[in-house]
Amino acid sequence: MPKVVDHAERRREIVWALWAVIHKRGIDGVTFQAVAAESGVSIGRIQHYFESKQHLIRSGAQEMVAGAEQVYRRRESSDDPRSALVALLTQPVPTDASSRIGASVWYAYLAKATNDPWIRSFLAEASRGTVSEAERLLCRVGLSERAAHDEAERLVALSNGATQSVLVTAMDADAATDLVSHEIDRSIEGRIG
Repeated sequence: MPKVVDHAERRREIVWALWAVIHKRGIDGVTFQAVAAESGVSIGRIQHYFESKQHLIRSGAQEMVAGAEQVYRRRESSDDPRSALVALLTQPVPTDASSRIGASVWYAYLAKATNDPWIRSFLAEASRGTVSEAERLLCRVGLSERAAHDEAERLVALSNGATQSVLVTAMDADAATDLVSHEIDRSIEGRIG
């Protein structure tokens, strides 16, 4: 009986190896050879799933956003928009070694966005999606559409800054999540009515 190959799982494993390479070398340090060594597979296997280094790097960005969306959807409580907003905006804050690596890879993509139009466009779209979800949740707690939009932009920017501060160890993860949660409460309490 022939062995059944889970192609989606193989692609994910290669992308995880890509992230490890980006964490160690940055995006400009990505090569098929480095990813093959990190994943323990042949270069040919990587080329079977990814036609070029650019395709691999872009797939890594797409997988990162899709994974974050899945984690959020699992944590999000549709009955409690405040809890969902806290989950959305504290999720990027690195709280352990694995999420620290994830945050560093995300920031590598952000840095690359300065000279890669595709990455810039993709990350801008992902950021707009986060703002849109925050805005939706703020409307659910009673803010007007305009106030919700303004607060969503402010709170997403705060979350980004808190994540960066934790990544460079200027703030610990608990302080960052407390700060974001406190600002969410201020937005909700200060704007209702």
